[in-house]
Amino acid sequence: MSFKIKIILCAIDLSENSELVLSAAIAEARVHGAQIQLLHIIPSFDAAMAVPIVSFMGEDRFLELIKEKKGEAVTAIRKRIDKLNKEMQENDPKSGTERIKDIHVYEGDAVIEILNMIDKLEADMLVMGSHGKGITEHTFVGSVARKVLKRANIPVLLVPSLAR
Repeated sequence: MSFKIKIILCAIDLSENSELVLSAAIAEARVHGAQIQLLHIIPSFDAAMAVPIVSFMGEDRFLELIKEKKGEAVTAIRKRIDKLNKEMQENDPKSGTERIKDIHVYEGDAVIEILNMIDKLEADMLVMGSHGKGITEHTFVGSVARKVLKRANIPVLLVPSLAR
């Protein structure tokens, strides 16, 4: 029985490292002939924080603000893809960004949303960054990456941060 990678979920956080994570996902997609599903998670407000904000702004304005943030995230992701595409096409006209099928932006807990998207998309591989902050924070692997690694039921490619 062979293992075929058809769908790669690429979780990015819009940090500088996101371009490296996306490049790794594109490289894997090219090798396997797979499509890429991009995912960005907007951290949800803690309920203790949301209640005063909603009471100050009003629920409608608060929901509108969340919707705006999601739109801004999609726009930022598209800009990063365009920038990466231009850079990659300078080196190789068949850069691979055409393998990006969809961009998903959700609000919530990053670990839960990543694991949910793995199941929802029936992803065969996950590519994400490891945003550890050295020895003081989980020895080079960030807490989100560590928790996803423990619970994911598919191969996970962790891309280390450039800033070390």
